[in-house]
Amino acid sequence: MKPYFPQIGGRIWKTVIAVFLCFCFDAVHVGGVPFYAAIAAILCVQRNQKDSFQVAMNREVSTVIGGIFGMLFLAFERYIYQVPINLLRYALLSLLLIPVIKLSLLLRQEKGTFLMCVVFLCITVTHEKDLSPVSFAINRIVDTTIGSIVALFINHFWIDRSM
Repeated sequence: MKPYFPQIGGRIWKTVIAVFLCFCFDAVHVGGVPFYAAIAAILCVQRNQKDSFQVAMNREVSTVIGGIFGMLFLAFERYIYQVPINLLRYALLSLLLIPVIKLSLLLRQEKGTFLMCVVFLCITVTHEKDLSPVSFAINRIVDTTIGSIVALFINHFWIDRSM
């Protein structure tokens, strides 16, 4: 019996190339984290250009909103009031998901709600001690934009050989 090895299709190749290009951009984009660009590229590479564009737009809007909320919270903590007890800080961060989710619904971005929350928590929980957490948030948005643009570029110029 002959072993079965599935073909490597176009979407797999598009994803691999998009991720590699994101890593290449990291050599030029100082301060970024190529991981975030690669994630955006992986998510935004779709079967066709239309689907890719919809996912990319959703991802961009969600990342910007989550990033802005995260930057605002970190600026509040840094310049106005630092929450002294971690458990209280975590309770506050959890409660702040309410306005993030409500804004998502208000903007009819339901598909991006989870991502807004993830970006907000990523910035506020894992980068609170950074020298410049606002800079991280901005770079996070830029990295996502790079990954989305790379995915759109690959999807636009990819020639499907199976036709």
